[in-house]
Amino acid sequence: MLTTIGQELERVRVLGLRVEQTICAIAVRSSIDSALIAELQHLDAVIQHIAALRDFSEQLALQCDDAVEVDITPALQRVTLADVRGRLADENPNGGEEGWEIL
Repeated sequence: MLTTIGQELERVRVLGLRVEQTICAIAVRSSIDSALIAELQHLDAVIQHIAALRDFSEQLALQCDDAVEVDITPALQRVTLADVRGRLADENPNGGEEGWEIL
């Protein structure tokens, strides 16, 4: 489960990098206030935070005993995005690579 969470965090990190690249490309092509561009440092900090959580969860996964089972049902019920919930439940591990769920 911790490895799967690490994979989800990596998905989020990659999406964050794509958003950051897009915003930077828009900023280069237009005259956006430099103070607004400086705010991108907050997005970069979020991306780094996600990477740190990914690394943390994956390292914890290496230290856990695979024989110990944990009931994840209550936790899954809190996940509102169906594709994320499905991957966490290992129902469709390769699905939803580029898909978006609009709420």
